[in-house]
Amino acid sequence: MSGIEPAIVAGAAAVAGTLVGGLSSFATSYFTARRQGHDERVLRDLERREELYGKFNELGSNLIVDAIEHVLDDPRKLIPIVAVAGRIRLTGSAEVLQAAEAVIDHLIETYRLPPADLRDMLRSGPHEIMAPLTAFTQACRAERERMLRKL
Repeated sequence: MSGIEPAIVAGAAAVAGTLVGGLSSFATSYFTARRQGHDERVLRDLERREELYGKFNELGSNLIVDAIEHVLDDPRKLIPIVAVAGRIRLTGSAEVLQAAEAVIDHLIETYRLPPADLRDMLRSGPHEIMAPLTAFTQACRAERERMLRKL
């Protein structure tokens, strides 16, 4: 009995190799599944935000045109966009929320002005009319790019 039996050494090496191989396979599968889950959550969140921001943009566009041409005869006109801004407050970045609030402030200020002819305004400064919405969409785009970098 001068050493360890070769069969025991071979058996122990086989068991150790099986354990290492199994653990590495498990770890790879675990981290891959975890990463895929993360990516799917980010993409779902991004999709929901795009839908929400698109709704805000649509409401804002319609209300800006209305605010230029009319006085605010019914403040309830603002409820839908304020409600969407509330949803943005729950999920959006600080920059997107700040830009959304700037759009609402711009709407209120525009409604305070006397009605104007939209055609005349478009001739004199078409980009100025939608400037707050442009800033909003730029903030949304920057947020989107940050989220996509997480993938």
